[in-house]
Parts: sequence; structure tokens; C-alpha cells
Amino acid sequence: MIDTDHGAIDADVLAELQQSFATSELLTAIEAIEASEGRQKWLRACLVRLHAMANHLINGAPQAVTGEEAIWQLAEEIGDELDARTANLAHVSKLVDRLGQLRPNG
Repeated sequence: MIDTDHGAIDADVLAELQQSFATSELLTAIEAIEASEGRQKWLRACLVRLHAMANHLINGAPQAVTGEEAIWQLAEEIGDELDARTANLAHVSKLVDRLGQLRPNG
């Protein structure tokens, strides 16, 4: 354990991170999260449309949306977007977890 300006940390983990951790990846993660914020409105609109389609087909509600795409196509588009976001967040989580390993033992 060593004391630093940012708290006590595990010296061995710090040495390993100094050799293998690119802090610039955190900036890239920020950019990716900011970019996905722009897709938030698109995702919300798609989910609203998907709900209207499903509500019509499954619950017999009046048809509230019309369009060219099939419900399954819209569901796949939404699923792809969510998969991409999940992968991006998993990568960010791994980066953050690596820094969390600096917690001193004991």
C-alpha cells in the first residue's frame, strides 16, 4: 500500500496499471457515451412505436402506428442498438473495474 494524492492504493496494482492501462481509453469511453446520448431519442421513439405495434397485435388495441417495416424488423433494430450499447458499457465497466483494483488490501 502507498499513500497518494488520490488516496491509499495498492502499489503492485499501480505498477501493473502503469505498464498496461491506457488512460486515453477513458476519454474514448466518454465520447462513446456522449454519442449514444444522441441515439436516446431515436431509441425512445422506436420503443414507443414497437409498443404500439405489439399492443395492436397482442392486445387487440386500435392500430396507432403505420409504417413500412414489420414489427420484427423494428424489434431487431432496437435489439441491435441495445446490444451495441451493452457492449460499450461492458467495456467501460471493465476499464473502471481495473482502476477499482487499486483499493489497498487490508
